[in-house]
Amino acid sequence: MAQSFEDAVEQILMKTEDYPADAYFFIRAALDATVEKCRKPAENPHLSAEELYFGFCSYALEEYGPLAMAVMEQWGITESTHVGDMVYNLIEVGVFGKQEGDKREQFDGLTPVTTLLNAPYETIDSN
Repeated sequence: MAQSFEDAVEQILMKTEDYPADAYFFIRAALDATVEKCRKPAENPHLSAEELYFGFCSYALEEYGPLAMAVMEQWGITESTHVGDMVYNLIEVGVFGKQEGDKREQFDGLTPVTTLLNAPYETIDSN
């Protein structure tokens, strides 16, 4: 019998407390929202690391608006690698899947979380 997402998160948190349970539930919701936006129903729902990461940040803006960065900082998610950590923790416990060629390192070096989440709220210097 497959374990529930809640059980999977609990299993991860017994191993590491780098990110809170809320962050894992959020990434799952972000993944679902991104698949819904990016894929047609008959298409493979698999997302690349970049698609998942940018979808995660976009979903954070939709859900939290100008507070998105504050929420991510509270959860300890300040770099693209942190999103990769969470994804691969979920892969390890069997609730997220991966395809051949997918690697943890594909989350490294993407546009910083701060840049993506603060960009809509930056003021334009008119000088």
